[in-house]
Amino acid sequence: MPKPVAGHREIDHTADLGFEVWAPDLNTLHAASVRALAELCYDRAAVIPREERFLSVLGDSHEERLVRWLQAVYLLLESDMWLAEDVATIRCCGEEVRGRVRGEPYDPERHTLHTEIKAITYHDMRVECHDGEWETTVIVDV
Repeated sequence: MPKPVAGHREIDHTADLGFEVWAPDLNTLHAASVRALAELCYDRAAVIPREERFLSVLGDSHEERLVRWLQAVYLLLESDMWLAEDVATIRCCGEEVRGRVRGEPYDPERHTLHTEIKAITYHDMRVECHDGEWETTVIVDV
């Protein structure tokens, strides 16, 4: 069965959690990675995209930019109890990734938290383009 144009799936990893993401371009890869991270942490389907938050990160490599992007998204949950549902706009340009993430504040009456993450790691991290498709593997420390 062929993979959809962009998507993600959880993968098994000893003592940690991980996911693989594939997409036709870097912008879509970063957006799909936010959805994958969100689904590890909480019930993303229950999040209503009522608000937007602007994020911008810098990094010297594709891997560093993706890790920092996901760290910024996770920091919204950790520091503000704000849940990302999806990415409204995103642009990967040179050493910067910037965009608007849609979501809402955590509501214990409606939202179920799944997993608390200690860190988004560089372990087995790769961001590569094969035959016009961008792919990444992300491992998170739980």
